[in-house]
Amino acid sequence: MSRPRVVVIGAGMAGLTAAHRLQEHCDVVVLDKGRGVGGRLATRRIGDATIDHGAQFITTHSAEFALTVDRWVNDGVVASWFRGGIGPEGALDPDGHTRFRGSVSMNVVAKNLAIGLDVRTASQVAALTHDADSWKVALVDGSELIADAVIASSPVPQTIALLEKGDVVLTSSDAAALNAIAYDPCIALMAVLDGPSGLTEPGAVDPVEGPIDWMADNFLKGISAVPSVTIHATPEFSRAQWDASNEVIAEALLDAAQLHSAVISGSVQIQRWLYARPSVEHPERFLRLSDTPLFVCAGDAFGGAKVEGAALSGAAAAAVIGSVLGLE
Repeated sequence: MSRPRVVVIGAGMAGLTAAHRLQEHCDVVVLDKGRGVGGRLATRRIGDATIDHGAQFITTHSAEFALTVDRWVNDGVVASWFRGGIGPEGALDPDGHTRFRGSVSMNVVAKNLAIGLDVRTASQVAALTHDADSWKVALVDGSELIADAVIASSPVPQTIALLEKGDVVLTSSDAAALNAIAYDPCIALMAVLDGPSGLTEPGAVDPVEGPIDWMADNFLKGISAVPSVTIHATPEFSRAQWDASNEVIAEALLDAAQLHSAVISGSVQIQRWLYARPSVEHPERFLRLSDTPLFVCAGDAFGGAKVEGAALSGAAAAAVIGSVLGLE
């Protein structure tokens, strides 16, 4: 018998985790519209600086994911950054969970997961259609894939749009569940400095007011050869300034961080994350669509946010695919 064909949309933590779980028994193709893998496990290099500008760290709250992270530690994929919580002045409260960082960058975690998988980047899905038994995944370049099952780990509004473009009609309960999910945006600023950031070890602050939601020094974090900062704006600032120029955004965030004089000219870059973090989650780890061939929605908006939530959602999506297809 031929192996089932599964298409995974999105090469972030959820999609890559699901693909790993399924590849032994299925022919799995992972599609991502980006130039590389990782989604919000994102890292950028500016000159000699290495800057994590998406997810900042990984924590573990479940035994299942703790085993995964332990394996990554042993394999040199991740390392401990600090333990506990960071306050508004950078003071560390060690009573809490360990924050793990990628050993080289957060993106290296995704690259490690992608090893051995059929991952096709720069492959944007245009529409999803189905017949009685299978899905047709049409790509922007005109090519298409036929699949027995689809896992959509992309942000939910993007998944809904792909289904609508293929004239897929959702049941009222599925439509209500997906449309109830909401996300906060985040504007991220990256900048290389000509000297120390002024932050203390371990190199992060978590302000309680103002436009900055989080700031980290990637040099103190242990991934950058030179001082460089990541500044995440609050959801409120990000919404209000979403359409502002990069210059206006940088002026406001650097002023709040008191870093204008330390920034190397020409080194500032801005990333807009429209679906940065779920603000309203689906209560379960996945959502399987009704009245269609096998289609499972997954990601950090399903049953738990952050990197751990995405990983557990991807694992749950793979499990339901395996169960329905009768895989051993």
